[in-house]
Amino acid sequence: MRYNILWIDDDYKTQEDFISFAEQLKIDVTPFESHEEGMISLDSKPNFYHAVILDAKVKKGKDDTKTGVAGLAASRDLLIEMNKDIYLPYFIYTGQPDYMENEMFSQSYGEFYTKGDDNEKLIRDILESCQKQPEIQARKSHPEIFLSFDKNILPQSSKKLLIDIVQNIENKNYAKKNLTTQRDLVEAILKSLNAITCIPDSFFSDSMNNKPNLELCVMFLEDRDTRDGNGKIHKLNKNINKSIKAAFRKVKESTNEFSHLKDEDVVKYPFISNTFLLFEILIWLPEFAETHYKNYI
Repeated sequence: MRYNILWIDDDYKTQEDFISFAEQLKIDVTPFESHEEGMISLDSKPNFYHAVILDAKVKKGKDDTKTGVAGLAASRDLLIEMNKDIYLPYFIYTGQPDYMENEMFSQSYGEFYTKGDDNEKLIRDILESCQKQPEIQARKSHPEIFLSFDKNILPQSSKKLLIDIVQNIENKNYAKKNLTTQRDLVEAILKSLNAITCIPDSFFSDSMNNKPNLELCVMFLEDRDTRDGNGKIHKLNKNINKSIKAAFRKVKESTNEFSHLKDEDVVKYPFISNTFLLFEILIWLPEFAETHYKNYI
């Protein structure tokens, strides 16, 4: 797979050789000239970037005319806060001669890489850090289940749900609270099917979270006559394998059945069963969407 790297550096246009070198090693670099622009991209593309490169002196705001360490500090502080929940490594890559032997800079910001001299080392360290990320580990064992994300059928913001499920199955963490993660992934799949016009809007709430009515959505995917809240009957009339219909039904019922349990209670076999049924659904989804709703993806 290829890795997506965010680079914040007002002088990136002079580093075309570095970008080309990275691309040859399956690293796609998305550059921005300021802390503000880089963080906007990071926020708008959750779970998209695998690492961040920061310049020592950079513009903090996109309309700033001067560079300084304030932009670096702002990006560093935000990334530290983010890394409490996700693993997103960052690397300081600078050509500033006044920082090369500045002990205070090193103590404040840690290891940094020198432009020109450390290009290969930086790329090598980025690749090594990417290999440690939960998503990369999950892709190694189950690459097919990420195809819906790669094809933009499912939003990147839902990818963490799948990664958590894979980690829990591999770590043998069968706590009941993880069934909630499975249900959330089912809801994300149903929302995506609604977004490509497969499932009617009337099966979803009018609130901001657009929450699906699980029973109506599953009935509809079972290709049954399904009456919405307004009394209108809908029918899918699309070919879905019986096993996929059964998978949606089983996961829906299972994630509801144990709602009375405490979060720490163990539900080993329902969680294991649901996990692999979800994998089946995720492997089925791209072909179904591209066959029947290609214009909406």
